[in-house]
Amino acid sequence: MLSIRNLGFSYNKNKVFKGINFDVYEGQCFVLTGASGSGKSTLLKIINGIIPEVNDGEITGEIKLDEQILNDVSITDRSTYISTVFQNPKTQFYCVESTDELAFPLENRNTPKEAIIKSIEEYTGLLNTEKLLNRNIFSLSGGEKQLMAITSVMTMDNKVYLFDEPSSSLDHKSIELLKKAIIELKKRKKVVIIAEHRLYYLIDILDSMGVLSNSRMEFFQKKELDNKKIQELQNKYLLRSTKEINKRDLARKQYNKIHLLNKEKMAETSDMVLKCDNFIQDFKANKIIDIKSLNFSNEIYFIIGENGVGKSTFIKKLARLIKGTGKSFYKEKEIKRPYNFISMVMQDVNYQIFTESVWKEISIVSDDDKKKRRVLEDLRLYDKKDAHPQYLSGGEKQRLMIALAIVSNKPIVVLDEPTSGLCKEQMMTIISYLKK
Repeated sequence: MLSIRNLGFSYNKNKVFKGINFDVYEGQCFVLTGASGSGKSTLLKIINGIIPEVNDGEITGEIKLDEQILNDVSITDRSTYISTVFQNPKTQFYCVESTDELAFPLENRNTPKEAIIKSIEEYTGLLNTEKLLNRNIFSLSGGEKQLMAITSVMTMDNKVYLFDEPSSSLDHKSIELLKKAIIELKKRKKVVIIAEHRLYYLIDILDSMGVLSNSRMEFFQKKELDNKKIQELQNKYLLRSTKEINKRDLARKQYNKIHLLNKEKMAETSDMVLKCDNFIQDFKANKIIDIKSLNFSNEIYFIIGENGVGKSTFIKKLARLIKGTGKSFYKEKEIKRPYNFISMVMQDVNYQIFTESVWKEISIVSDDDKKKRRVLEDLRLYDKKDAHPQYLSGGEKQRLMIALAIVSNKPIVVLDEPTSGLCKEQMMTIISYLKK
């Protein structure tokens, strides 16, 4: 059993949370939710030891696993029984090749070769990640990286599993595989703690839930979480819905299908402002994108598809972040310097952070102090204007990059998985800006 008693945490004299109490027994799944920046990732880092060993902060209270108090146990020792999937999986990879990555933690424990191979086969089969073996990790899509990180920690067969927003980059098919893996961990009597905004895939498999808000946590057992109570919590804390759009819902909506391997030329329209010509991209003799011509008008467009289908690749080609055949035009003028036309929020926003404060970061793209302040206030970031962007939570970093896109006044805005770290309230704020 993992037991948390009267846990508190402060950073730079700011109280992040206090008086946190909960227990998670073997074979149980505890879901931790709350608004973006409420402290979910921080709580996981306290449990696995990253705080205070790597990140500073003052901890009070007690963390106990079975009969062992963990407060003074090092990260190294905790890693023998605690595994973590981080919000950004790229930060936990040690190897370039995917199969090496899966073998690495077991090799580190001097596990026999035959046992390593058996474990990799077992968990890649469970998560349907065999196709990701023998691949360059950094050529994988965001969702594929997420699945690789999940597979990697599961091969370790530890007692406690911590997941930080594990579904953030996954399509519905992959989320079902993640759900299957969590059920399997429960069957194997593991302690599972999941920090999440998306709740729909967890409602029928969780055993308890904690909602972080205003430095406190409200705790609920599964028997308390009927439909009425869940709706009440969603309204009170502005949590994301337990129902997410699926293929059947999408089929009922009117939208234009664009296949990234469709060589046909789409008809030009009078209000066409953005045009992509001869977008072709290959990877190891496999064609990922092959579009003769694609036209966009002044509207909002969604590019959807399974993990690894080429969504981010198309966006990177549009922004000329990768080489290959193809040109793009804005109002019939070729886009030779994309940064003059395109404001982009990448899937991994850490690539876009350059300065030492939130205010300096947003000031890169605008000198309008009044507008910058208004947007930061709307996205609940103004109180952190002097903070280093790398100290923000994943969702806060996401909102900061969206704030840059809003104030930049570029004619084309490209967002790659922009809601991955956001709670419902922040999603609705982003939607209102997209409409504007």
